[in-house]
Amino acid sequence: MSPLTRRRACWIAAGMAAVTYALALRNGWSGDDVVAIRDNPAAHSLGTAIAAWFAPYWPGEWQWAGLYRPLTVLSYGLDWSLSGGATWWFHLVNVLLHALATGLAVLVVSRWLPPIGALVAGAIFAIHPVHVEAVANVVGRAELLVAVGILGAVLGARRFRRAGSDGARYCWLAVTLAAVFLALASKEHGVIALAVLALDHALERERATRSSVPLYLGVLAATGGWLFLWRGIAGGYVGGGQHAAFFGLSWGERLTTMLPVYLEVLRTLAWPFALLSDYAPQTVSVHTALTAVGVLGLAASLSVVTLGLLSVRRAPAIAFGIFLALLSYAPTSNLIFVSGVMLAERNLYLAVLAPAVVAGWVVAGLHGRPQLRAVAIGLGALLLAFTARTIDRIPFWIDPVTPVVEEQTAHPENFHTRILLAQFVAARGDSAWALGELLVAGDLFPRDPWARVLASRHALAMGRPLLALRQAEEAFGVYQGDPRLVDALVRALLANGLTDSAVAVGSRSAAVMSGSVDVLDAYRTALSAAGDRQWGIALLDLRADWLSGRLADAQARLDSLAALVDAPGFNASCADVRGSEPIIRAMRPDLWGSLESLAQCENVGPTELTR
Repeated sequence: MSPLTRRRACWIAAGMAAVTYALALRNGWSGDDVVAIRDNPAAHSLGTAIAAWFAPYWPGEWQWAGLYRPLTVLSYGLDWSLSGGATWWFHLVNVLLHALATGLAVLVVSRWLPPIGALVAGAIFAIHPVHVEAVANVVGRAELLVAVGILGAVLGARRFRRAGSDGARYCWLAVTLAAVFLALASKEHGVIALAVLALDHALERERATRSSVPLYLGVLAATGGWLFLWRGIAGGYVGGGQHAAFFGLSWGERLTTMLPVYLEVLRTLAWPFALLSDYAPQTVSVHTALTAVGVLGLAASLSVVTLGLLSVRRAPAIAFGIFLALLSYAPTSNLIFVSGVMLAERNLYLAVLAPAVVAGWVVAGLHGRPQLRAVAIGLGALLLAFTARTIDRIPFWIDPVTPVVEEQTAHPENFHTRILLAQFVAARGDSAWALGELLVAGDLFPRDPWARVLASRHALAMGRPLLALRQAEEAFGVYQGDPRLVDALVRALLANGLTDSAVAVGSRSAAVMSGSVDVLDAYRTALSAAGDRQWGIALLDLRADWLSGRLADAQARLDSLAALVDAPGFNASCADVRGSEPIIRAMRPDLWGSLESLAQCENVGPTELTR
């Protein structure tokens, strides 16, 4: 029998990943696939994907999530071009990417583990049930691509540090930077690539033959460039994309809420038999004070960190797995900043390497000892159980309906699945059912404004303006930092004949969120309904042109305003004039001289809503 080698371990683990997830090829569009791929024109060809390179990941009204993943969208466009939109092809690519990531994971950990230990780690990584959401759901491809990029960058950086010639050195530098670019442009988690490379370098026992300064400078430049692009394209939406559970919570209250979630993360990685598609309140509770479960979560988290630190010298493979898990989970941990999720299994894709490496290290350490037989039997049983759970979980993502219905049946207290159910039944024409689900969702978790915003829209469409206003006011009372909330309240006020209040809300919001075109549009709607506000509308259009980069249109609008500034009927408020001041000063300073006196009124602060 041929001996097990590093390369054979890699191929065996990759094969296990592909075979285990082959059932996913039967799945259709499910979950976020509908919005991100099926109904997204940017994902339907290479041309449209390239044209959307500098656009946020989510299309249309979903842009508020604040995501920028151009390579992921490009992969969708390529798949659509090759398959004509056949879902099995998209799932096949996901399965192959998971197999590739598994093989790369084996190569990475085999630096510290013998082939048998690397194979065990790879086998667990290949079949772990937590991966189902990332692999069997097409939008999980972002996780797969970023994992391939980061693991590939680690391997490339190692070859760079060992390169014997300048030519090979430059070659591996290019490979590493390309892998980092793949990670960055596939998902926001790619920003950890620099830290992962530094971690791997720090755990290296042999001294490198060449300096790694050029490598780190290149990765730092790539990361900085991506952050600049992300900030300019999608960063402005981040506030509205944060999880509603954290609205109004201090950092300490956010921590006390997340500590039990961290315990759930550890449980999911170690014992992934109870899985959810949506970890949202009230499935996951909000705690404004430290609880016993929170203390346990804190102790468990600190224990894991301590284990990682203690393993640096004696078991660097474990240290790498643990700290890679911590780094990959950090962007969605809500510890550093508020993210759009409390917990999502797909975000634990790379974190699975931590328990996988621990198992591989244990087996490698017992190799040749009598205890190995008992451990092997237990490990085999665990692998079979993991495989069975994974295969059983894959059909959960077979279509858009199954995850919503099954999750709602299992957890009726989950307000978010009620929102999804409402959207599903509304698309089939049952507005009354949808409105009922949204009202229940808002009552289940009053801290969430989005259920009430959707309820307000449905109520307006059904001719119930007073209910729409009540829902919009309650949503606006929870959170006032999102254009959708402003638009819902303005439209509800107008539907109830409260035009002055709609104008007041629009004016206040335009002052607070001066950089939002959507808020300016809502304010414009209110001014249009008020009548005889042409100057105010013109100034809002000027600001919208400026913010949208339509400088020629802004210049033409200013020229038209200059000809009318002394005409009778000038009725713009000082708030509107002052909001346009930077634009007018920059493009027509002579016009500002005529308008400056109009802006010297009393301080314009937030206008209170009056009814």
